[in-house]
Amino acid sequence: MTAEARFTSPGYLLAHIGRMAHRRIADSLEPLDLQPREAAVLLVLRDHDGELSQQRLGQVLDMDPNYLVKALARLEDAGLVARRPDPDDRRRQVVTLSAAGRRRRAAADESVTRAESEILAGLSPEDAARLRELLLVLDRNSGSAAHD
Repeated sequence: MTAEARFTSPGYLLAHIGRMAHRRIADSLEPLDLQPREAAVLLVLRDHDGELSQQRLGQVLDMDPNYLVKALARLEDAGLVARRPDPDDRRRQVVTLSAAGRRRRAAADESVTRAESEILAGLSPEDAARLRELLLVLDRNSGSAAHD
């Protein structure tokens, strides 16, 4: 493969665009004092009725447990989530989204939507929807633990 072809290969482009999108989304979340991983935690909790076991949260996010613990500690310190022992299994932790966490998540949604609009500029709504569908197929094919 030539050097030029390598830089236009789907794998390279996915990795490059992923890095650029991550940077743009991180910049959009900075005024909210959130990192992308933390915003993802808030999103998943909101989408699961505001509560999940810490273990399941890590699975859904496909996040290394060490990173999850750090993200949860920051979110807990900010009053955006709370952790408590699971009443059915005290060895497990349940993570709950607070009212402040819901508000911060709504603000993060707005910021991320603006960043995504910039990233997807030039695509028709139909093309953007098709791109999302294709990316979801690639995500399922990736072997992510979130799909177990």
